[in-house]
Amino acid sequence: MVKVLLKKFIIGFGLLRSIRWLQRKLRGPGITVIYGHRVISDEDFANPANHSRIAGHTCVSDLSNAIALLLEHGYKIISIDEAVQQFAKGEIKQDSVVLTFDDGFEDNLTNLLPILKKYDVPATCYINSSVIGTNKSLWFQSILNYFFSLDSKRVFVKLNSKEYDISTPKRTFRSAFRFTRYLQAEYPPEEFNRLIEEETNKKCLPSDKDKHLSWDDLETLKNEPLITLGAHSFNHYPLAMCDNSLAEFEILESIRQLENKLDIKIDHFSYPRGHVEDFNDFHKQVLSSAGISSAVSTIRGVNRLNVDMYSIKRVGLPANTLEDKYDFMWHVAGAPQLLSKLKNKVRAKF
Repeated sequence: MVKVLLKKFIIGFGLLRSIRWLQRKLRGPGITVIYGHRVISDEDFANPANHSRIAGHTCVSDLSNAIALLLEHGYKIISIDEAVQQFAKGEIKQDSVVLTFDDGFEDNLTNLLPILKKYDVPATCYINSSVIGTNKSLWFQSILNYFFSLDSKRVFVKLNSKEYDISTPKRTFRSAFRFTRYLQAEYPPEEFNRLIEEETNKKCLPSDKDKHLSWDDLETLKNEPLITLGAHSFNHYPLAMCDNSLAEFEILESIRQLENKLDIKIDHFSYPRGHVEDFNDFHKQVLSSAGISSAVSTIRGVNRLNVDMYSIKRVGLPANTLEDKYDFMWHVAGAPQLLSKLKNKVRAKF
């Protein structure tokens, strides 16, 4: 509660601009890369039982609000290409933001693109090519599809002989998440899809609202000047959970399919899951050898000069920026990292 009030005070009284000024003086301007996944309709978001809302995805009104907030606070929204060029030249012009969206859901075309056009701002969509043009979901989304499709209060999972509570939407989401973690801990990634299909008797397909983009959709997006397409691996397996051979396939096959089917050059990559433990130097080398110029993670922070181009930090887009705008702008500005460094300096002196 104290932290929330502190953030509201700092941002409400314009002190966030002072923090950003201090950051620029100490370390120069920064580029904050923001990531989201889905952009669901306001109607679906208004339903508290909607699994996409519970999973933390944003909606049309909230994304519009987030973009308006960024522009109001003086950020320039640039493309990933422009960000990479500034990093390469060693000259970040001003505090800027890059918008990115992972996984390649159909609503990136139907809901995201009109917002980008409204504000005339660019974004990057990172695509998992295995589900493009299919009626399937990525493995972890398939688990959610299954758990939320059941009309009961509990479900027994044969794979681990465990019963899960699905009596409310939030408990259903938590149970699906627990089963996802079990699968990751006990089985190799190449077994995920088979095991899920066997366990669910293939009752894990997406609804019409939860589908991924088609190849025709991607053809449309590739011709949009505000959109940059990047790769996000083939199956969305966390790369560090894969052996080197499978990890290399996951990276290169996604790039190959996107380049061959769309006749474009893929320059950018987003690590599946993207935590610090999810990728390593081997994966960076594969990306570099494939001609990829940047790779984004989900490690929080603002990117400044001398950034590792294959470990670019990102800040998550909250589901509800109207409620979370203080926390959102706090992280966009890199305030947590600045305060952590100041705290460490104080501790070092004493």
